[in-house]
Amino acid sequence: MRPSNAKVDRALPSLDTLLERSKLPGFDGFRMIAVMSVVLYHAGVGTIFSARHGVAGFFVLSGFLITWLLLKEFDRSGRVSLKDFYKRRTLRIFPAYYAFLLVSISWDLYRGNTSVEPMILPSVFYWVNYHNALAGHSSTSLTHLWSLAVEEQFYLIWPLIFVLAMKSGRKVAIAFLCVAVIGVMFWRSYAFSVLDWGTSYVYNAFDTRFDNLAVGCLLAFALANLQVRRILEALSSKAWMPLVTISLLFLSLRAFDDNYRYGPAFSIDAILLGILLIQFLRLSEGWAWGWLNHPVSVYLGMISYPIYLWHVWGIQAGHKLGFLPESLEIVAGIGASILLAAMSYHLIEKPFLRLKGKRLLSSHKPSAKEGAL
Repeated sequence: MRPSNAKVDRALPSLDTLLERSKLPGFDGFRMIAVMSVVLYHAGVGTIFSARHGVAGFFVLSGFLITWLLLKEFDRSGRVSLKDFYKRRTLRIFPAYYAFLLVSISWDLYRGNTSVEPMILPSVFYWVNYHNALAGHSSTSLTHLWSLAVEEQFYLIWPLIFVLAMKSGRKVAIAFLCVAVIGVMFWRSYAFSVLDWGTSYVYNAFDTRFDNLAVGCLLAFALANLQVRRILEALSSKAWMPLVTISLLFLSLRAFDDNYRYGPAFSIDAILLGILLIQFLRLSEGWAWGWLNHPVSVYLGMISYPIYLWHVWGIQAGHKLGFLPESLEIVAGIGASILLAAMSYHLIEKPFLRLKGKRLLSSHKPSAKEGAL
């Protein structure tokens, strides 16, 4: 006999149990949803979980995982090796990124597409977000790299801030993050509604998007608190709860004007995405959301980074198949994106990822959580 929903819900593992695992369940499924929302948007298909929320979801997830790992290392040894941190980030991010740049820029120039030229230096030096913020979004194959620039700028400064703040204790680090979230929210609202700097700036700039990452960082600190964990367990105890969170995200995007959408909404959405992340963490162990841990979901989440890198080329390849119906062109474009991403992951990323546990790192062996970032 199939167990009732209530019985299954009561059987969900606690956050205490889940957070001790070397690989957190549901997170790859979250990555899959986030990256596919972006791919579908660029393919011209709208989704309830929008591309805007997909990108913000990656920011929240990155902030959480990086801070969670830093806290684990700090609790274990009383210190954080910045040298090892930057080595791990270099091995995880740079090989696939610069391989994509080499192929993409070379192909564009070979085709005579000179519109890519102004994007070359910003992309090489992870400055695409401010290029887009100041010059507006172009239609080149490198424009989408703005979000990776935001993340790289975060990786550059946050570990340094973390180390300095933790010298004075967790409360100082938490206070900094709270002030950052509130401060960035007000600054973004002021830049958009008063200074009239436009959507491109507030959407792309690090100084107007850091709150998304800071919310993820705060979530990592908050989970160390028993009372917060119990509240989050209550919010992730029933299978229908993620649907409420997703509905609130949809309403946040649709129900208000631009002054809200490009002001407070980014911060509020990040909080909702943090709740959704915890809901997926627990409920992916249950009957309704178990598909988040299906091997297909896990694999697509695992290669979400190269999918994001290559999806523009994949979608364009699908559009070349003009003899197919439009829906099949989109399917072919998504398939091409996944194929390119799989090649990048297995031929470029995995050999470098294997180095992360070898002599290159002096004192820290990365966990499966970090390896999946």
